[in-house]
Amino acid sequence: MQSLFSRRAACGGIVLLFLLASCQPAPATPPATLTVEPPSLPLAPPSQTPDTSHLTPDTLQSTPDTSHLIPDTIYLCSPLAVQPLETIAEIITQPFLAPRQLDDGTYKDDAHHGLDLGYYTRDGELFTGTPVLSAANGRVAALIFDRPPYGNAVIVETPFEQIPVHLVSAEKIPVGSSLYILYAHLQNLQTLSLGQKITCGDSLAETGLTGFTGGPHLHFETRWGPAGQIFDSMAYYHVETTEEERANYVLWRMSGTFRLFDPMILLSPPTEN
Repeated sequence: MQSLFSRRAACGGIVLLFLLASCQPAPATPPATLTVEPPSLPLAPPSQTPDTSHLTPDTLQSTPDTSHLIPDTIYLCSPLAVQPLETIAEIITQPFLAPRQLDDGTYKDDAHHGLDLGYYTRDGELFTGTPVLSAANGRVAALIFDRPPYGNAVIVETPFEQIPVHLVSAEKIPVGSSLYILYAHLQNLQTLSLGQKITCGDSLAETGLTGFTGGPHLHFETRWGPAGQIFDSMAYYHVETTEEERANYVLWRMSGTFRLFDPMILLSPPTEN
């Protein structure tokens, strides 16, 4: 009996040990590593150079080649003996004011086509009689004597090769064109002739009161246009003027053949740093 009890107790212990073992938690298993692939992005297209083979030179904006031109200091001078070029703006009495321009490129004969330079007196000296100098190299393209509105005047043509570099770039002056500068309201003109060669700084005349002017000043007017133009004379529409003078006046001031620009673009060359 005891033996039977002992065997049952032993069996019960074995069962109890088995149950206890089955209740132990299973050893922890490390979580699986989750690998996330980044989404694939489209590659940027390779840089491309725009195809301009179909464009003509006229459709491409270009800057005139000025590499063959000589620096401005050789070809640009003050138009007045009493005022350095660097301070010429200090004696402007009336600035440039662009006239109205029509759709066909012609100009209205209004506003102020040039720049007036002068003063009444300085250090006791009147401005009248001040030497007027050529601002650039060139040749005499017009001699005008006592004709309205300019009075006594001189026009000097500067060939393309001697136009200051900064002006060619600023105004995009085409190769082969010329610069024309008009000096008006003069007195005591030098002995000049049409076509005569002029050097920068040469004396042309003196400041005066000729033509339509209310006070002593130099009217300084600048245009660019076709090379080789000669004006025998020119005059405003008036009963005393000739048809040829009026035609030259229209050609110069209103036709658009000679492109008007602010003279200070010419007289204000860039300074070197």
